[in-house]
Amino acid sequence: MPKWITSIALFLFFLSLGITFVIFFEPMYHWSISWFGVEKLTGYSADTLKMNYHELIGYLTNPLNDTLKMTDFPSSQQGLFHFFEVKRLFFVNFAVLLASGLISFFGVRYLRQRRQTWQLRRPIRWLVLIPVVVCFAIAAFFDTLFVKFHQVFFNNDAWMFDPKNDPIILALPEEFFMLCFAVVFTFLLVGLLGTNVAIKRLKEI
Repeated sequence: MPKWITSIALFLFFLSLGITFVIFFEPMYHWSISWFGVEKLTGYSADTLKMNYHELIGYLTNPLNDTLKMTDFPSSQQGLFHFFEVKRLFFVNFAVLLASGLISFFGVRYLRQRRQTWQLRRPIRWLVLIPVVVCFAIAAFFDTLFVKFHQVFFNNDAWMFDPKNDPIILALPEEFFMLCFAVVFTFLLVGLLGTNVAIKRLKEI
C-alpha cells in the first residue's frame, strides 16, 4: 500500500508542480504573443498585453486581491465569476502541491529506510502512461479535451466568453491553452521518468 500511496502522491506532486510552473512563468505568455499573433487578434501592443496578463495572474494568485481589474480589458459579471472560479482552482492546486509534496517526501523516506524504494518503479511505470496518452490526445483533438475539461471543472457555462463583453478571451487564444496543457503533462512525464531513474540508481548503490 505505501508504494501506491507514494506513487500517486508523486504523480499529483509533479502534476500540480507543472500547473504551478505554467501559472507563474509569464514569459511563456510573452512568447505566445508573437507565436500566435495575439497583437493582431486584439489590436493591442505586446507590452500592453503583457501588462494586462500580469494583472490577471496577480488577481488569480493573490489571496488578498478580491477584485479583478485589467487596465485595457473590461469584464462582464459572467467573466468575473469565471475568473473567480479559476482562482479557486488555482488555490486547490497549490494545496495539492503542498500536500502531495509532503506525502511524497515522507513516503519515499519510509520506503528508503526499509530499502524498498524499488517498489515504486512498477506503479510509476503505469502512471507514466497517463501523461503519454494525454499528450497524444492534446495533439489529436485538443478542442474536445478543452471543452470536456471545462465541463468537468465548471458546472456552468460562464467560461463561454463573448468577445464583445469579455475581450480578454481574444488575448488568450486556444493555442496558448494547448501549449499550457502540453507543458504541464510534459513536466509530469519528465518528473515521473526522472524519479524512476533516480530510484533505479538508489537500488544499484
